[in-house]
Amino acid sequence: MKLVVTTTLSKIDMNEFLAEFLIETNLPFIAREDRSIVSIQEDYRADGVIVWNREGPVLYIKGEKFFYHPSMAKTRISFFRQTGTNDPLINALGLRNNDKLLDCTLGLGADATVASYFNPSAQVVALESSSPIAWIVKWGMKLYNSKMEWLNEAIHRIEVINSEHLAYFKLLPDSSFDIVYFDPMFRKPLLKSTAISPLRLLANHNPLTPSSIEEACRIARRRVVVKEVAGSEEFDQLGINTFISSPNNKITYGIIDL
Repeated sequence: MKLVVTTTLSKIDMNEFLAEFLIETNLPFIAREDRSIVSIQEDYRADGVIVWNREGPVLYIKGEKFFYHPSMAKTRISFFRQTGTNDPLINALGLRNNDKLLDCTLGLGADATVASYFNPSAQVVALESSSPIAWIVKWGMKLYNSKMEWLNEAIHRIEVINSEHLAYFKLLPDSSFDIVYFDPMFRKPLLKSTAISPLRLLANHNPLTPSSIEEACRIARRRVVVKEVAGSEEFDQLGINTFISSPNNKITYGIIDL
């Protein structure tokens, strides 16, 4: 996939964040020069164009617009703050103080953010195998700044790594994390969302394999958790037979205690 980077029409100057982004991604920078995104894409035969905004990068690709936003995480945490009702993910993870959590499927980072909020002392590392998603979400998180300091703090604690999970596992010794978590892309989306649509376009759709679970059990000290649609046959294929269900019964967390 060929991507190029440019700025908004307001001609944001090259700053330290954009310079660091270009070094990290090794993507070519194209001066905007009052050209449209479509024009730049056609001129450079690019699959997509990343436009650098003060709030973070925005990717335009195949008629879609992908950028970081914490909407679901914000909604879930706000619900807890208003009602005191624990998020089902927290019950499934069983986080303790100073735990190390490895989220193997970052996506838009909602689950990582929820985990970070509920346990501020935990170290949350999130993997994302899709480079465009990892770049956009990592830098969107880094530059995110709202009036809700509790949300800012939870987001900024997350460490994002662009890596396929099995490749990353092979770099780790046994028992490197307390909890390893998977939220693979559902085969049939539960919701039709303009936010999820570009994510599905860019995401890795490969199913989890027994070897992934085996390696996860090697590097986890206490628990491996897999999120799936309730009634999913994936659990049988992965050898998981202990579950925690969410109240709405659409989501089930498969649990392996070690």
